[in-house]
Amino acid sequence: MKRRDFMSAGLAGALALVNAKLWAAPGEAKLLVVMLRGAYDGASLLVPHASDFYYRSRPGIAVPRPGSADPNAAIVLDSDWALNAAVKDSLLPLYRNGQAVLIPFSGSDDVSRSHFQAQDLMELGQGGSGALDYSSGYLNRLAEALAGSQRAASFTNNLTPVFKGAVPVPNISLRGNMKINLPPRHSEMIASLYEGTRLSGMATAGMETKKRVSAELMNEMTESSRGAGAARAFGAQARAIAKLMRDNPAYSIGFVDVGGWDTHVDQGSSQGALATNLGGLCGGLSIFAREMGGLWRSTVVVVMSEFGRTFRENGSRGTDHGHGNTLWVLGGGISGGRIAGRQVAVSEANLFQNRDYPVLNDYRSVLAYLFARMYGLGSAALERVLPGAKADRYEII
Repeated sequence: MKRRDFMSAGLAGALALVNAKLWAAPGEAKLLVVMLRGAYDGASLLVPHASDFYYRSRPGIAVPRPGSADPNAAIVLDSDWALNAAVKDSLLPLYRNGQAVLIPFSGSDDVSRSHFQAQDLMELGQGGSGALDYSSGYLNRLAEALAGSQRAASFTNNLTPVFKGAVPVPNISLRGNMKINLPPRHSEMIASLYEGTRLSGMATAGMETKKRVSAELMNEMTESSRGAGAARAFGAQARAIAKLMRDNPAYSIGFVDVGGWDTHVDQGSSQGALATNLGGLCGGLSIFAREMGGLWRSTVVVVMSEFGRTFRENGSRGTDHGHGNTLWVLGGGISGGRIAGRQVAVSEANLFQNRDYPVLNDYRSVLAYLFARMYGLGSAALERVLPGAKADRYEII
C-alpha cells in the first residue's frame, strides 16, 4: 500500500495554514462533530479489499469482496479500499461528489479499551498520558478561542465533556427515549433439536450459559452508548440539527452523539446490526447535507468514535474493543473523494498488539488542521484548544 496524500508538517504546517487564504469567510463556517459511542467497526465501513488477511480474519463477518457474485459486495474506491454496500445510497454519493474524506488508522493514544475513559479523553481533547482534566472540553475551548465570533450548541440529552468549560453552551435534546432492539435468540429452537436425547441436559445448560453471557454483553453495549440516540433513528435528528444550524447563526459549532456501536455479538457485514446502523447514520448525514442548503459548502462534519474494534472476529460473530479506526470528514466545500492520512499495509505484521489497527493519524492532529483552515487559528490558539497536538497537513480543505 502506498503512503498517499500526506505530508507531516508539525507546528510549522499550522503557521503555513494560517498564512493561507481561509477556507470560509469569518463567521460563516459551520462545524458538526458526530461521536459514535460504543466504538464502531471502521474495517466494516472502509473495507481493505486488497488484503487477503482481512478475509481470513473475518470468515463470518467480512464484507463480501468486490467483484464477487454477492449483490451486497463492497464497492471499490481505489486499489486498496472499498465501501460497505450498506451506505451505497448515502455516503458513497458524497464520496463520489468530492464531499467525503475517509482517514483510516485514526484515533487517540488511549490504550485502556475502556469506553468511558476513551470517550472522555477524546471529548476533552487531551493526550493519553496522566490523569484527565475535566475542567473543559476541546469544543468549549474552541468557542472560547473564537471569542464570540462562533457560538455552540450540544444536541445531546445531557451536556457531555466536549462542551464543559468557561463558555456557556445550550444543551438541546432532539429525541425521546429509544429502545435498542436486541438480536433474535435461537435457544428454544436449538434446545428442541436435542429434546429426548442424552444430550438434552447439556444443550439446555449450554443455552442458559449463552443467554447469561449474551445478556452481559448486551448490557455493556447499552451502557457504552451513554444515552446516545440510536443510529437507525438518526434521520429525524439530523434534519432538526440542520434546521437549527442553518436558520440560527448562534448555532455554528454543534455536537451530537449516536449510540449502538458496541457489536460484540452478531455484528453482520453488509447486512445485519452494524449495516443497519451505518445505513441509518449515513442516511441521516445525507439528510443533514441536503437540509443545510447553500451553507453546506461552508460546513464541515467530523465523524469519530472512541476506538476501533479487533481486526479478527470473535466467537460470537462480532468484534471486541480495539484501537485504530476510520475517521470521516464531510462537507460541501472540502477536497474529498479520497482516502487520506498515513497508511500501512493491512497485514498481521502491522497489527497493534497483534489484534487491532494501529493509530497512525491522531484525531487531534486532524482537528488542529481543520481548525487552522476553518478559523485561522495560529499555533498559540491551537495549543490552547488541543494541547500538545501536532497540526499535520491533510489537504482536506
